Amino acid sequence: MKVSIIAFTDNGMEIAFKLSNSLSEDNDVNFSRCGKGALSTWTEEHFSNDDALIFVGAIGIALRAIAPYIKTKTKDPAVIVVDELGQFSIPILSGHIGGANELALQISRILDAIPVITTATDINNVFAIDTWAKSQELQILNPECIKLVSSKLLKGKPIHVKSDYQIGGNLPNNVFINDLESSDSDYDIIISHNDFENEYKKDILLLVPQIITVGIGCRKNISFEAIEESILNILKKENYHLLSLKALASIDKKADEKGILEFARKYDLPFITYSADELNSLEGDFTKSDFVKSVVEVDNVCERSAVMESNGKLIRRKDTCDGAGVTVALAINDPIISWEK
Repeated sequence: MKVSIIAFTDNGMEIAFKLSNSLSEDNDVNFSRCGKGALSTWTEEHFSNDDALIFVGAIGIALRAIAPYIKTKTKDPAVIVVDELGQFSIPILSGHIGGANELALQISRILDAIPVITTATDINNVFAIDTWAKSQELQILNPECIKLVSSKLLKGKPIHVKSDYQIGGNLPNNVFINDLESSDSDYDIIISHNDFENEYKKDILLLVPQIITVGIGCRKNISFEAIEESILNILKKENYHLLSLKALASIDKKADEKGILEFARKYDLPFITYSADELNSLEGDFTKSDFVKSVVEVDNVCERSAVMESNGKLIRRKDTCDGAGVTVALAINDPIISWEK
């Protein structure tokens, strides 16, 4: 995690130094003293690039600094305020998804400070669905529905979860899974890699695991537009959500293919490549092509690379994408999900 700390006084710098020393064991941490008129510039730079910001000073200063840059709870960094005597550790933004509550507790242990946690689910010791989703690497499609789930749990009402996958561990209080015989629309939460975003009423919280790997082959210097259109069309045909993608994979000869690299950057996906020997070593039933083998020394690039990277199974064999110069295959691995974080 990338953490930036800013302080304003000599006392504040002593606390920033102590926090930096402790947090640096597991994080990339930097700290600085704010110069005159520099707070806005510092905040703008670090708010968009870091995972967490720590202000050692007054809450009012921190609130005014971050206000212009706040966007959404799924994207904003964790923001914590520590007073300059180190007495209190106060998360003020992204308490659950951003991890501010957890970081504030860690800071309180370092400084022997009092953590001031105000989120309702935490102070009432109620299951926090957004914290849990983050811990299980589930993407939240409609974060505005988090409050609906949390509100029910805070009132002691049951929450019904429909999941396409097994979930280990003990169910939290008032949470039930795959228990309704009526329509799926009666569930409060649905967990699936399918593209169900427009199928259900707007008050269902939709969670997506990243479990699909795209194996890809293409002509040299193929355009980004061709790559993007081919992958998105395959996902649409299979009714898989874009957020279910975990990685792109191909042969090492495509490691510098600009169109693939641009797609990976745009959708924030890792792009992993394998040698022909590595792909050939993979056992399984793959769609063979003598032409492909004559060019890259392996009979199938997209299927083999998808399976190798995912360590899963094929769910979409090689598709030539209507002659676009791109071949795409999809592989999936079962997510490991537990109610216990």
